[in-house]
Amino acid sequence: MKQTLLSLSLFLATTAASAQCVPNPLYADSAFGVWPDTTENFVSGMVNVFYADTLNMIVPQDAGEIDPQFAGLMLDSVRLNNIAGLPPGLTVECNSQTGAACTYLTGILGCGAIVGTPTSEGVYPLTINVTAFANLLGNPVPVDYPFSGYSITIVPNNVGIAEEAVALGGVRNVPNPFMDRTTIEFQLNRPGAVTIRLFDLLGAEVRNMRMSGKAGLNRYVLNAQGLQDGLYLYKLESGGTSFTGRMVLSR
Repeated sequence: MKQTLLSLSLFLATTAASAQCVPNPLYADSAFGVWPDTTENFVSGMVNVFYADTLNMIVPQDAGEIDPQFAGLMLDSVRLNNIAGLPPGLTVECNSQTGAACTYLTGILGCGAIVGTPTSEGVYPLTINVTAFANLLGNPVPVDYPFSGYSITIVPNNVGIAEEAVALGGVRNVPNPFMDRTTIEFQLNRPGAVTIRLFDLLGAEVRNMRMSGKAGLNRYVLNAQGLQDGLYLYKLESGGTSFTGRMVLSR
């Protein structure tokens, strides 16, 4: 199943302060898979700078979607055992969907996080070791499986971070138009406070949110509860930079 999937059994939370995360609703209707995939991969980090990245995933019911040799074998759940090769200083914080540790059910969008402060530079190939629990004649059968193809790159901390201005880029919101929720995605060159403001077409401010952004890719899920259908402008501000975009709410 392309490394997309059971690597699935990962994971991970959006913030470092807690292992709680909110799955990105953009992927809620997907059949199965893991995002980011091995092509997009995890964001890069910097030595001695806090790192966090989020993974969304859906476990398939048929194990053959992961590996053809297991076609027809129905999965009950998948457990993440460990991620070998993580850069020193990084750990995995699972958001388990069952009472067991790091365990995910089939067909349910899940998430989790790789977080920490890396202490050494380099390119770190990752192997995600999982156990899939298949149902054979009513009995659970554990099947161990490794997934490779992911990596995390940690670059040297050779800039004066304290003197470097926070800058944001790569801003977009998906989906757009949206019905109930949309995810605002953006990149930061280093950690910093981010203000997200939402305006209606008359220029009235209808939402004002603040969050602590991390270096690399960030996501903020905007819930449309209480908003009327129509066109809105959203403005992101961090450090000395800002971005204004448009989003359409259409139920």
